[in-house]
Amino acid sequence: MKTYYVSPAGDDQNSGSEDQPWQTLHRIGDRLRGEQDGEDILIQFAAGTHRLHEPLILGPEQGGGDSQKVTFRGAAKGETVISSGRPIDGWARLEGSHPDVPAELNGKVWFRDLPEGTKVNALYQGKSRLPRAQGDAIQPQLMNFTDPSEYPDAYGPNGNDKSEEWFQNPRHHWRHDGFSFKEGAIRSAGDLAEAECLIIPRYQWTMNVLPVAKVDFEKCYLQLAESCTYPIGVPGCAKDGSIWLENSLSVLTPGSWVYHASSARLYYCPEGDEPESGIEAATLTEFIRLEGECDLKGRPKQIKNVHFENLVFTHSNRFSFHGLTGKGIQHDWEMHDAPSSMVRLRHAKNCSVVNCRFEEGSSGGVRLDLACQGNRIEGNTFSHLGSCGVLLCGYGPSRHYLNRDNVVADNHIHDIGESYWHCPAIFIWQSGNNHIARNHLHDLPYTGIVCSGRILYDREGVMECSGTIHWGDVEEQCGEGYVYNIWWYSGITDWQKREPLLHSRDNLIEYNHIHDVMLTMGDGNGIYVSGAGGGNVVRFNAIGPCPSPRMAEGLRCDDDQHHTILHGNLVFSQGGDATGITLKGTNRVTNNILALPVVSPHRGMLSLETGPINGSVIRKNIILTSEPDQKPVSEMRYHGTGRKARQMDTDSDQNLYYCTSAPESSRELLEKIQSFGTDDHSQAIDPHFEDAEGGDFRFKPNSPALKMGIRALPLEKMFVGKKKG
Repeated sequence: MKTYYVSPAGDDQNSGSEDQPWQTLHRIGDRLRGEQDGEDILIQFAAGTHRLHEPLILGPEQGGGDSQKVTFRGAAKGETVISSGRPIDGWARLEGSHPDVPAELNGKVWFRDLPEGTKVNALYQGKSRLPRAQGDAIQPQLMNFTDPSEYPDAYGPNGNDKSEEWFQNPRHHWRHDGFSFKEGAIRSAGDLAEAECLIIPRYQWTMNVLPVAKVDFEKCYLQLAESCTYPIGVPGCAKDGSIWLENSLSVLTPGSWVYHASSARLYYCPEGDEPESGIEAATLTEFIRLEGECDLKGRPKQIKNVHFENLVFTHSNRFSFHGLTGKGIQHDWEMHDAPSSMVRLRHAKNCSVVNCRFEEGSSGGVRLDLACQGNRIEGNTFSHLGSCGVLLCGYGPSRHYLNRDNVVADNHIHDIGESYWHCPAIFIWQSGNNHIARNHLHDLPYTGIVCSGRILYDREGVMECSGTIHWGDVEEQCGEGYVYNIWWYSGITDWQKREPLLHSRDNLIEYNHIHDVMLTMGDGNGIYVSGAGGGNVVRFNAIGPCPSPRMAEGLRCDDDQHHTILHGNLVFSQGGDATGITLKGTNRVTNNILALPVVSPHRGMLSLETGPINGSVIRKNIILTSEPDQKPVSEMRYHGTGRKARQMDTDSDQNLYYCTSAPESSRELLEKIQSFGTDDHSQAIDPHFEDAEGGDFRFKPNSPALKMGIRALPLEKMFVGKKKG
């Protein structure tokens, strides 16, 4: 094995030996080019902070081979830090009064001029992120539009243009590119062109950070420079205000900062008498990229066998992206093929990130883009990041099933999505046959795991994901001039036509422990599967407790989702909608435990939505309630018109229903279900858990559930968080 050494105290003119180490990561890249002679290569990092201000990009000729490894290894775990932080010193006090600074802060604000062209949207002090100046929550005000020509960006959540009647409904009078506000909600200031708005639009599952174009104080209207993903209105999760003005001196408070890009001047108002030592401005969103090649007409030339071990990645910038670009992936939760994470694998094969830490960054942790196969993300910790912990992002609807066969296992992901609150901890989009296992996910602003292929088929390439569509492949598969048939009318038929192009298929999601999610956004879940291909298996996951009032469902097969197996999962102590499992398609639900919500379910603990769902299997599940008003099963038509989803249309049997405080209500429920000719062998009887109220869902030896053929869950393996502390 060849070994090269890197140290913050080294010199790039050195030989790279242990006593003459290099200093920078870019020197490594230069040395690796052309060393594919079959001998393994180890890059050994010394302890300390290694500064990186230009991304390190490694191509196929700098990676390993089918048997040759290139390993980047840190010192003892946690001692080797890779940071894009640039130390900021030489502060000067802003003397006198400034027209934009609140009067009470005059004389307390400091500034530092940076090199022209510097971009700053994340500032750190020590291991903590310093907050950017942010004003109070703003409540958007309803605008009066009666003429469609007054509303040129009239797109609804499904991307379809709206009729004249649509405009007559006041609830639709919201824009994507601006909003009205109450007089006094925004203070006049000379630097508002430097400001941005953090916005949760009408649909509470997405948020944007968008630049301000101008503010008309006479009309109380703010015009954005970029459009929001959805119309700007009042979401359910933030009814007291869903817009926050940021990065203006007019909203500066002690401990926060503002950066004016036009003058490259950084302002900071310390909580003490002067700026603290150790303040750093981040310079990069992406630190290291493994950059292979992929000719879609031939075989990909991937970068292979590069491994990262025992490294800490920290202090990154926030990646800026906007709505209505066509390049967002579902609901613009992330962006397709973009430098939004600190480590990025692009067209990479058999590479790994193991036992690393990603912390205190404003971008994401790791993303696997396009033709990524056979890679492993294992044993890492992701904490206090701006977006996703791990993202697997393949090609849009196409014949290119090239993002697959990866492993994301044994990771601890918490307190992420701090820049973009809608980011899931693990996001699988158009990526298949992956193994997502034994991850501990908690304290998240939104969903734990997303497995998705949702697309809006907009030929103009503006609406969500539409810019990723390979239209030639779509028309070859679905017919020339294909027009998407809305899923709630077409059901499984149109999905089957498109399914070969939906590559989030055959994923195995198992033994993950997910709790305390949905802390900020609305309408999200523990595990979410939607618009994906078939064959996904979600089994033996523990979801709970999730007491947030914004929690929707533990497990959700959402719009346009079929042929998914939900087996052996435990969903308990849910708040919000308090739904354990939601079905909106033909799927299989077996041997799950849905138990003891902390509130009465908004719909039902098992919610059957938008039928018909003929062909679904619902067998050997336990639904345990504590009060009669905690509805075990609901049937409804959530979208469109026509027949609702009905339990009687499914293969439903051998289920156990029990209410601990009112057993008779369980018997009455079962009798009603059986009157429709289903659940003939189900029972309304105490399952005899050891201590369900205390979180112990082991069966007692005499449990009738065991006699019914319901199997005990491997709970010790499911609660991985208890092992990790």
